[in-house]
Amino acid sequence: MVMNTLYRLYPMLVGFLLGLLQTGLFFQLTFTLSSGFGTYLLVILCWLAGSALGVFYIARAVRLPLQTFLVLALLGYALCGLLLAAAPFETGLWPLYAALIMLTALYPGVFFARMAPIFRARVLFLMENTGFILGLVFGTIAFMLLGRLALWVAPLMIAGMIAFMREPGSAQSPAIP
Repeated sequence: MVMNTLYRLYPMLVGFLLGLLQTGLFFQLTFTLSSGFGTYLLVILCWLAGSALGVFYIARAVRLPLQTFLVLALLGYALCGLLLAAAPFETGLWPLYAALIMLTALYPGVFFARMAPIFRARVLFLMENTGFILGLVFGTIAFMLLGRLALWVAPLMIAGMIAFMREPGSAQSPAIP
């Protein structure tokens, strides 16, 4: 019973993580690269491009578990943060940041492609978008109150929960009625 409830909330938890990741990318890039409008566009456009690549191509062509893409998303996020710390305000690295953001965004694309057969579309989008908005709000407030550490700890904690749960529809997860 409890596990079924958790699996029903799986898209919201993933959305929460995605909101945290996008908030973290935005704040780290804004404070350490450039606070111009181009930084916002970099995050949004590369996120959309990575998600589209994930949903339309990678999810079909690459048959790796969804957790592999979760690890790749965290790796892209961490490398972006580490690169920003090692070379702050180095605008020549924009293409590398774009590639890392796209790597991070492959996960939501593959997530939507893999969850579409399991959840009704309106439920999937409602739950993921609700979690995403909550992640944006929580990430922003946590960053204001706790600083940059929150941008590292919160995504790792939520990703750990997601990895522990296993994806709905996999052999290890209970059926969702």
